[in-house]
Amino acid sequence: MLILLAGWSAWCGTASAHLNTYGYSDIEVGEGQIRYSLYLDPREVSQWMDMHSSGVFVLGGGASPGPSRPADESPWTQEELAPLLAESLAVGSGGEKLDPTVAQMGMAERAGAPYLRLDLRYALPRGAKDYTVDYRFFYGEDPGHQNYATIRYDGGGSADLIFTKDHHEANGKLDSQGEAADDGSASVQVPAWIVTLWDYTKLGVEHIWTGIDHLLFITALVLARQRRWGYVKVLTAFTVGHSVTIALAALDVFNLSAAFVEPVIALSIAYVAFENIWLKEIRWRWAVALGFGLIHGFGFAQVLRGALGDRYLLTLFSFNLGVEIGQLAVLAVLLPLLLWAARYKSYKQLSVGASLVIGLIGLYWFATRLM
Repeated sequence: MLILLAGWSAWCGTASAHLNTYGYSDIEVGEGQIRYSLYLDPREVSQWMDMHSSGVFVLGGGASPGPSRPADESPWTQEELAPLLAESLAVGSGGEKLDPTVAQMGMAERAGAPYLRLDLRYALPRGAKDYTVDYRFFYGEDPGHQNYATIRYDGGGSADLIFTKDHHEANGKLDSQGEAADDGSASVQVPAWIVTLWDYTKLGVEHIWTGIDHLLFITALVLARQRRWGYVKVLTAFTVGHSVTIALAALDVFNLSAAFVEPVIALSIAYVAFENIWLKEIRWRWAVALGFGLIHGFGFAQVLRGALGDRYLLTLFSFNLGVEIGQLAVLAVLLPLLLWAARYKSYKQLSVGASLVIGLIGLYWFATRLM
């Protein structure tokens, strides 16, 4: 295990906790048209522009508008963005692709970050019976890119789903007035709430499995030898802590900036790891897990900020469910190994060595996140 962690540290030393980029789609269907408010990360737009400019750097492209440009003005013109839209977004009806009209474009803040916002309009043909949306932005450059979409229907009903590289389509049926005929069915023909439950549960699982800092923290929590009931208390306390702050932060009831949260998450890893070394007996680990769980919840909630749609309670429940499933899956592998290894006298040395490696990784991340 020590060798594995050492190799792991060499790989993740330059890694960040959450590398994926996000976007948002607010889609309204009805009254003979589709109104699509698209939010794109300007850093990814700039990267796409640079990669498709035949090696010529696109001046003015980037997340920050120039000094002479209003803060809410787009760094790109409609002509510059047209190839990106044509390549990456297809909205259609009856098997035919619809041409967009750009009603408005500019920079807008969402979830505490700047985004390029495009308000698009797609006129549905008379008597349209269905619609499709195919979202393919940035997957070539960032396969982990995700777009959180809410589809609303003027006749009532909505669907919350996530566009990913593997699931990038949504569709629905329309009645003769161009309104939803099936109350929000998405790309798989099942009720919309099941789509939301599946997408956000899967997101929570992936957030644990791809969040190296959360994985190291969980490992550090259970690495020190404890009574079996102690493991249960620790994990329950961590769950309670992060579940509370995920809800508070995602709903914008209370929030902390990422500039504070990310370094403290790294510091929590180092603290728990070094506590494994200097404490002879673990007694109050559940209280430590509860306290740091509150901080980790703000890190989890960064994914959900700006993504909550009409079914926000279902979204929060599903994401928390996914986080717990992800943690339990990790622990289902980790705990039996630790309990087996704890029968040997050398376990103390193994625990100290592994904790030292984890602690040093945590300190390194803490230092780099302060810069």
